[in-house]
Amino acid sequence: MARDNRLDTLKGFLIILVILGHIIQTIDPGDFINHGVMGLIYIFHMPLFILISGYLTHPPEQEPPRVMWRRILDIFVTLLTFHVISVLWVVIDHGDYVRAAIAFPFGILWYLLSLIYWRIMLYYSPRWLRNRPVIYLAIALLVSVLVGFTWWGNTLSIKRALNFYPFFLLGYFYHQGLLNKRWWSNTKLHAAVSVVLLALIFWQFPECGKVMNGADHYDLAGVPEKIAILACSISMCLFFVNIVRDVKWLRVIGKESMFYYLYHIFLVCIPLYELVKVFDLPSTFPYMVLYTAAVTLTLFLMSKVKFFKWLTHPTRRLHQHQ
Repeated sequence: MARDNRLDTLKGFLIILVILGHIIQTIDPGDFINHGVMGLIYIFHMPLFILISGYLTHPPEQEPPRVMWRRILDIFVTLLTFHVISVLWVVIDHGDYVRAAIAFPFGILWYLLSLIYWRIMLYYSPRWLRNRPVIYLAIALLVSVLVGFTWWGNTLSIKRALNFYPFFLLGYFYHQGLLNKRWWSNTKLHAAVSVVLLALIFWQFPECGKVMNGADHYDLAGVPEKIAILACSISMCLFFVNIVRDVKWLRVIGKESMFYYLYHIFLVCIPLYELVKVFDLPSTFPYMVLYTAAVTLTLFLMSKVKFFKWLTHPTRRLHQHQ
């Protein structure tokens, strides 16, 4: 599969938003502007990441089971490695490391375990269903809404995986040419829907974190909110997919997006948080952007260290020599 610079640019943009969102969440989510920016980011940044993951997934017909399971093993080894590192990090921070060890997967690692689920679900879906994207997407969207009624929480990322599966399917189906291209590329339509639904969401559901989180419980009254956020997320994802252009410095970051994703939380949750607290640094939005730039630059420098980079894909070199 030829590398698409636009996708790498988009991933670079998204990982910076992930860092910004976690910095706001860690330092000062209560500030009015910070809260609004965080809400905006969370509506589309992970859904779009997941859509790209689906886009880059090979069709089952083109990937033997042995290759598919090798890819799954690679992801799982990375997941397990960073779960252990996260637990050790909690020990250093004098936290409840026993609870952290049991809470598998730890924190942001839900995405890696969900990626395993998504690839397995797609690979073993009946072929007749994969050839009927509208039906498959309708089922996935219905499940995404209904799973919010359960109390599974973060347990093994099952709830989040089912919640975000429609976005994975969207990316996969579009790359396979199974979705209407005119609808997909209608930027004006997606922009209009996004603006209208964003206004509705921020007006009617200003505390929409529960529904967006994907792991929290909501009751019947939360269904309209959930549907509005799903529709808005899809529209915003397609809007950004269609307007993105190749930007070299973002592309460089995007090519290493998994590295930035896995390591950024270690910089945000202890060093940056402690610096802001000890030196009483400002927590207004312009400073959130400045802190994001500092963390991103640090991660860029870390990505040049072979050991850090190897940890993100411990088994890749082994497969290359087989």
